[in-house]
Amino acid sequence: MTARADDPSPSRVTIYDVAAAAGVSGSTVSRALSRPDRVSFATAEKVRQAADRLGYKRELATRHEPTPGAHRTKNLGIIVADIANPFFLEIVQGAEHAARVGNFQIVVANVHEVAGRSVSAAESIIPRIDGLLLASARLDNSDIAKLARRVPTVVVNRPVPGVPSVLIDNYDGALKATRLLADMGARSLTYIAGPEKSWADATRLRGLFDAVGHPDHDSRPDTRARAVTDPLHHVSIAHFRADSPDTLGGRRAFARWAKSPTDAVVCFNDLVAVGFMQQAQKEGVAVPDDVAVVGFDNTELCTIVQPSLTTVAGPLRTVGRVAAANAMALVTGQRSHMVKPRILPTRVIERESTRRR
Repeated sequence: MTARADDPSPSRVTIYDVAAAAGVSGSTVSRALSRPDRVSFATAEKVRQAADRLGYKRELATRHEPTPGAHRTKNLGIIVADIANPFFLEIVQGAEHAARVGNFQIVVANVHEVAGRSVSAAESIIPRIDGLLLASARLDNSDIAKLARRVPTVVVNRPVPGVPSVLIDNYDGALKATRLLADMGARSLTYIAGPEKSWADATRLRGLFDAVGHPDHDSRPDTRARAVTDPLHHVSIAHFRADSPDTLGGRRAFARWAKSPTDAVVCFNDLVAVGFMQQAQKEGVAVPDDVAVVGFDNTELCTIVQPSLTTVAGPLRTVGRVAAANAMALVTGQRSHMVKPRILPTRVIERESTRRR
């Protein structure tokens, strides 16, 4: 059977073919693939699905047929944004567990949240690894696609068209957190955002705005990724970005929040939330009586601070295990590339920081 002239082969697919299939412009496809935080969640998904159907950027690396003279290192590399953040420690521990079972070792590269360092870190470790895990690396999708064509790659906590990924359902977690705060009486909340290139940050913000039925500042008609029943129209949302996604950033964020206080804050991660509560205590603002606080990740910090921290929990070690297992399967040829992202659920763990007397 001969191929139709209007049915492009995967090797010839361009962004314009993807744009036509997704019903968007070529520039929108470019943004969705390189800077997904600049388009709505639904648009990014539509582009990803169209790219996947057409086979765009699907020629990824595999190591199960090594070149003559080559040998497997039995190493998996993992690039993390900040190893001091307990979030990444949990993911690394999960990956190490899976690697031990598969008789692999884990090589960790820490980029300290420095823009541009992820590419140089990858260049440094690729010669010494068989597979690569990218844990919240602050890279454009185009850079990730280039790496995936060189070495079997799995992305953690972010979907990338054509590249296997394992995600936490941050959108649903944001919906649940907003509902909890509304149920305890909050009528206004502030989201203290994380790094600009964080996909998790963008999806959480959209979840918060969708929960209350209000579009965000960069909304489009298709912003909602899912139908939200009974939106909380009586709750208002403000947001700003923390200087850094750590306790220092949280302490500095408190000063900005104090200029326009709200009933509650939702923080990008537990570190920011802990820093916010520390500064609140120093300034005589009571948590949760004056302001309720919710974090993300459910790291060990949540139970050792006072008050203990309510947080949105994701199965972080499971994320690491699943990502590493898939990377090893790609290396050994036991599994083909995952067509759709693997999405793991979240739950809200309520503690003292939202329990008002």
